[in-house]
Amino acid sequence: MSKGIHNGLLVTLLLAANSFSAKPSRSGGEEQLLGWPTNSIQKLDYGVLLEMEGFASRIGGENQSDLVVATVAFDLEMAVNDWMLGHVGVLWEQNSREDDNLDEAYLAFGASETIPYYLIAGRFYQPVGNFESAFISDPLTLELMEMNRTAGMVGYANFWIDVNVGAFNGDTKKGVASGDGGDTTISDFYASASIIPSEQVKVGAYWLSDLMETYNYGDIGEDIADQPGYEKVGAAGIFANAYLGRFTLNAEYATALEHYKLGSGQYRPMAFNLEGSVLLHEKVTVGLKYEASEDLYAAYNRTLAQYGDKLPGQAYGAVVACQFLEYATMAVEYMHLEELNDGARGDLITVQVGLEF
Repeated sequence: MSKGIHNGLLVTLLLAANSFSAKPSRSGGEEQLLGWPTNSIQKLDYGVLLEMEGFASRIGGENQSDLVVATVAFDLEMAVNDWMLGHVGVLWEQNSREDDNLDEAYLAFGASETIPYYLIAGRFYQPVGNFESAFISDPLTLELMEMNRTAGMVGYANFWIDVNVGAFNGDTKKGVASGDGGDTTISDFYASASIIPSEQVKVGAYWLSDLMETYNYGDIGEDIADQPGYEKVGAAGIFANAYLGRFTLNAEYATALEHYKLGSGQYRPMAFNLEGSVLLHEKVTVGLKYEASEDLYAAYNRTLAQYGDKLPGQAYGAVVACQFLEYATMAVEYMHLEELNDGARGDLITVQVGLEF
């Protein structure tokens, strides 16, 4: 499963490596084009990611299993100089991203050692979330908050701080049903701030003006916007990462800022994720996690006027990952899931083999 992870310190990464990507670096093919004219491309940076997965589950007494091509991704980055670059990312995921494969396409200006201010314009993952994880499956915080929109963002960054604000034209318009169009004004906003006080610690916070514009809630937002009682609700979150030698600790909490009041129900989506992992050997990582959510759904039934496809209210898990070749990894994950639809619970085992360069 491709997480589309972004760590909220996008521009800090650009400063450190002249590379701007909202996902983990897949780069291994980099070429300095020495001797080219100064107005030509000075640097090419590309990456390829291929992931295959197999899973078996028993949830609510029902058994399921499958083999899937989980991720096929290609990223290309072109730097004209130390303050301007372009990025294109293509992503294909079986049963998920088979129709819209353009993952990212943006221009970045600034964020150099001499220009700490920056401007990003295009389609990219907005930094409303951290989502750092050692696991195969996406954390529930990502299910709640991940965003991939065409937007504009301005900010300031150096090696220890990154603050930014952004705006975009969302799809969820109050009083407008899905497919009925609506106004085309830019009326949605977000902001984030991340701090690295030391090499061992990273903390941050973020805010979004409309939770129904996230990747998970986009379709739901269009389905409920014209329902009686619907009001736009914002969201916010905080995170912290600690890197203590061979140990890594990740914590994140995200929530809607108010309740959605639809019909006779009230809903306030929330999720948090706690993880710890340790590098047992230079190529073997073991991790444990506990995560939980409230009112976190993946669909809305207009006929019944209620949410459905509930994500776990609680989940516990463990993962073992091994880099068995220079560019190849294998991971095995176990998750115990509780408080699904109708209170169902169950277990899920996933095996992933990936090639990344």
